[in-house]
Amino acid sequence: MNADELKQRYLAGERDFHEVDLRGADLRKAYLCEANLSRANLHKAKLSGANLSGTNLYQANLMKAELDQTILNDAILSGADLQGANLHRASLIKADLSRANLKGAILKHTFLAGANLRGAQLDRAHLSWANLRQADLNQAHLNKANLSGAKFCRTIMPDGSNKNEDC
Repeated sequence: MNADELKQRYLAGERDFHEVDLRGADLRKAYLCEANLSRANLHKAKLSGANLSGTNLYQANLMKAELDQTILNDAILSGADLQGANLHRASLIKADLSRANLKGAILKHTFLAGANLRGAQLDRAHLSWANLRQADLNQAHLNKANLSGAKFCRTIMPDGSNKNEDC
């Protein structure tokens, strides 16, 4: 399936696209809210400016995907591979990123308020100026992650403690 076929089928009312192969697909500014893209292969896909609110991306391959300014509010990204993905200025409010691989991901100025990042791999991730208010980072791996300027308020840290800066 290619990007145009996916968009046409979505417009026709189809929502189940689990395990679809869309490597390198151009889905910039696509509207795919509440679609099922679980276990989809979106390696190097271009999703900048897309609206994927409520979309199921469970265990999806989003390695090196372009997700800058993408709306992923309430999306399920549990177990997804986002290694090296660009999520600059993306909105992931209340998204489930538990156990997701975000190693080296760019999350600068990203909205992660209320996001579930329990057990997420965030080693070498760029989280500068990210909004982590009320996010759950319990058991997350932040080795060499850049958190400069990040906003914390009632944030659960990897050790289970609460960080209440910038409240």
